[in-house]
Amino acid sequence: MAQDSAAPKSGQNEGREKEVLIETSRFGEIEVDENRIIHFPEGILGFPQEKKFVILEHKPGSPFCWLQSVNSPELAFVMMNPLMVKKDYLEAFPASEKRLLEGDEGKHMALFAFVTIPRGQARKMSINLLGPILININKKTGRQLVLANSCFSTRQPVFPDSE
Repeated sequence: MAQDSAAPKSGQNEGREKEVLIETSRFGEIEVDENRIIHFPEGILGFPQEKKFVILEHKPGSPFCWLQSVNSPELAFVMMNPLMVKKDYLEAFPASEKRLLEGDEGKHMALFAFVTIPRGQARKMSINLLGPILININKKTGRQLVLANSCFSTRQPVFPDSE
């Protein structure tokens, strides 16, 4: 059944991109261009079976977006660019990981981190700087890094003054 939720929409015009229908618990049924599907070969930590996601805009102009599973309607993560919280974030990256974001290849990479927002307490939101999400925009692939041996936290306050 999960596979059916991402089935191409019927009645497609040959010259148009294929649209896939995705069931979500937060946004209802949505159509997305199949070229927007990002493949995570290793899944996401805690969800190794989840391999296909799309990025959905939260609101125009918002710093947040959603990483929505294609196959599990209830699985969606709030994300944002970690550089908005910690401007020197990349300086502490291990050299092997930093290389992924530099040079010509880096132009095609997007960096995100999961955000946790306690219900009714937006000022207490935190960001997971220990396990950022790296997406190759051209290849439509993603992976969650684990920055072991770093000073980062899975619950870095977004608003440090609210600790």
